[in-house]
Amino acid sequence: MSFRMQTLNEEQEYSWSQNDSLDRRPSRDIIIAVDHGPKSKHAFDWALRHFCCAGDTVYLVHSVSSLKNSIVYEASQTLMEKLGVQALKVSRVKIVPRIVEGDAGKAICKEAEKVKPIAVVMGTRGRSLMQSVLQGSVSEYCFHNCKAAPVIIVPGIVEAGEESVVSLDKK
Repeated sequence: MSFRMQTLNEEQEYSWSQNDSLDRRPSRDIIIAVDHGPKSKHAFDWALRHFCCAGDTVYLVHSVSSLKNSIVYEASQTLMEKLGVQALKVSRVKIVPRIVEGDAGKAICKEAEKVKPIAVVMGTRGRSLMQSVLQGSVSEYCFHNCKAAPVIIVPGIVEAGEESVVSLDKK
């Protein structure tokens, strides 16, 4: 493996755009698992600020127990629309919303097998090991079963907040 070293005079300024154009960077596929909770919103915000780049394709995956429940489906659509608009404004990424039916952990891993992303980003509630074992944890399941690299965002004290992403109350 070889590379060509570029030498410059002291007076000459180097511009990264001359040689390493961002246009040549291939877009990446990234899955962000979302739900209506504040920890999920924290992970979503973190991914947009620190992980996603302009031109990436972000698959927003939201799992529901039943697609036949119109209230749940409408709330999920509202969530996806709201997050999609935010993602477009913040990171200029292409958004592909996916509402999937089934157990959250299994559905996220199944989507990861289909999409083959570079990473699956998700939040965690920050439960103890014992609570995760007794109650189950989506992030724990995905950590052990996803074929793509799981990126699990631990909630911050202030950043995650305590408000839900979508309120079901009509104002």
